[in-house]
Amino acid sequence: MPSIHRRPADQAIVVRLALIAASCVLASYPATSNAQVPDAAPAPGEAIAGRSVAAADEDSLPGKAAGPFAYLERSGFDLDQRNALIIGASSAAFLAYGHAKWWDQGFGGGFKTRGEGWFGRGTDYGGTDKLGHMFTNYASVRLLSRAFRAAGNGADESVRLAAWTTIGIFTGIEVLDGFSRKWRFSGEDALMNIAGAGLGVLMEDQPELDAKFDFRFGYRRSTGSRFDPFGDYAGQRYLLMAKADGFESLRRHPVLRYLEVGIGYQARFTPGGERRRDAYVGVSLNLSRLLADGFYGGRHGTTPFQRGADLAFELVQFPAAGYVRHRID
Repeated sequence: MPSIHRRPADQAIVVRLALIAASCVLASYPATSNAQVPDAAPAPGEAIAGRSVAAADEDSLPGKAAGPFAYLERSGFDLDQRNALIIGASSAAFLAYGHAKWWDQGFGGGFKTRGEGWFGRGTDYGGTDKLGHMFTNYASVRLLSRAFRAAGNGADESVRLAAWTTIGIFTGIEVLDGFSRKWRFSGEDALMNIAGAGLGVLMEDQPELDAKFDFRFGYRRSTGSRFDPFGDYAGQRYLLMAKADGFESLRRHPVLRYLEVGIGYQARFTPGGERRRDAYVGVSLNLSRLLADGFYGGRHGTTPFQRGADLAFELVQFPAAGYVRHRID
């Protein structure tokens, strides 16, 4: 009898963290628009997290390819071909991984579904898996937006292509699950995929909002487990962080500008029988602002290392925070 739909945690998180790593690499390439980093650093308290609205307007214009796409451009690949390469390579990577890890038992038996629930105590992972789907699609849109931008597209077109590519890939994965012998289609997963892609589009389209808020993945080894961000679901935490640096009145404060506050969720469902859901409120250091002020004169996006680090700080919650925990059950 085929098993019910739920991929092993380690496979899902491997894909998720691979997206983060790839995002950081792509973020190291400079923008291909006419927008430039200012020659002089802004006055203390005036540096703005992320790109300005004016820069975002200029970014809407297509430009020359950057990074490895510049080589393709010189080799005669036009923009449509470079876009097709990104879409094809992304789809092929997930299909190859799915064939090896998820659909190794093949397909058959018609289209099958399973209602998994959301964040209830009686679900498989207390909703951590649902937030994982959301975060994966969110990170995918952020990653692919940079890939399409580096290929030479304007910012608006890059986000549109990233969103449809992401939704297409992850919806396709869910549909194939429904036809597979081993898994089931999950409507909850499909909806969370769309929600994550939508959040990614919102953040890419609204730089001022992106400067204020981050959606992050965090990990701390759970009791009785070895250090395993890939497979230790009980140690995973998802957070929504608000950055003081994104608010003009707080950005001018010499201390508060380095702080972030946020809320988080974690479900500790362990093989040993623990089934506990927790909500968090916490305060963290803004590592991106510390990096900019400490080494780059208050500016963002000045070097490949800084661009990659900023994106890592935006997607991953590093151990620079303190939390107050509220036990839901």
